[in-house]
Amino acid sequence: MTGHVFVSHGSDDSQEANALAALIESKGVVAWIAPRDVRPGQDYSEQLQAAIESCAAFVVLVSDKANKSPFVRAETEMAFSTSKPIYPVRMSDVQPAAGLAFFLKLKHWTDAFGPEREANIARLMRELEAFAGTRFDPAPPPASPVPPPPPPPPPAPAQPPAAPLGPGAIVPPTRQPLPADTSLIEAAIGANQSYYLEHWRRMEARNKSYDWNWPACLFNVFWFAFRKMWWPAVALGILWLVASVMMADPANKAMLKLGLVVLIAPSFVTGAFANRWYRTHVERLVAATAGMERDRARAQLAASGGISPLGLIVSIVAVLFLSLLATLPFAVERAVREQQQLLQDQANPTVPAGDDGAAGGKPPPDPAEEETQPAY
Repeated sequence: MTGHVFVSHGSDDSQEANALAALIESKGVVAWIAPRDVRPGQDYSEQLQAAIESCAAFVVLVSDKANKSPFVRAETEMAFSTSKPIYPVRMSDVQPAAGLAFFLKLKHWTDAFGPEREANIARLMRELEAFAGTRFDPAPPPASPVPPPPPPPPPAPAQPPAAPLGPGAIVPPTRQPLPADTSLIEAAIGANQSYYLEHWRRMEARNKSYDWNWPACLFNVFWFAFRKMWWPAVALGILWLVASVMMADPANKAMLKLGLVVLIAPSFVTGAFANRWYRTHVERLVAATAGMERDRARAQLAASGGISPLGLIVSIVAVLFLSLLATLPFAVERAVREQQQLLQDQANPTVPAGDDGAAGGKPPPDPAEEETQPAY
């Protein structure tokens, strides 16, 4: 009997089923498997019934997942009722469920697991040859069926047109997934490539725009300078300078607290969003090399991206110098004020209480002078 081989499987076993169908077809036998061979626009169940009734052999994959599938049971029952040769293929050491075992209890099993796996699959291919009427390649089957590449994701449903944006509206950028070839991105990152690629992929998997970065949190100005993100480094340096001015006078408690807020609050923002901003920076560098030869693009990205130890040193020196320069007038004013207070205290010494002589009152009598005065 000639015809195709119907492959029945649970939806959760689709990868193994497609691999088995590909192996069958590689030997010249037509395999029918859903949903691959279901024609769109026609009744699904009618196509399954027609494919089973016209098949030369029926192969059913038995697994824990198939035991729970009502469709596998219905397809097997239809093949049984139409007297089709049924070939159960066990994917693991599992027995069929009661409703499925009724149709398979007298059938010879093919175990697609264990040490005899390859020999069992080869025997199954020869059995199918007898019903499909096609000569198989006498070469031994491969050690294991190689699953076909996963099908492309279904197209996203059409979205309704967005409302027109008003003047001055900000259009959020569309984040594209990382390409399969990340060599240019790695050249732009430089050091710690695996760290950033891992975190970016994790952000994509979670569909999040933030991911914590401790170095950017603790050393925000210096981290941005180290990664050659100059404008954020300058902006954070200005905030650092403003905070230093606010905290220059310790006597002003309100300004001291406000300065601490200005100094510390940006650290939480940079810690949460630094990885996102750095990816935008790297993608901008890569986009600037569009159209270049690959080697030249990598060389340019290594020069414009990567890290800058010199930028780190310059940022540390600049922040410390500017902070000192900003607080110097307040320190000088405080020193002058303290010196003036000291001079004033020396010019007007404090008089102890009860000391009339020191306070300008009548001096106490001299005992020797009292003795020389005659008595009247």
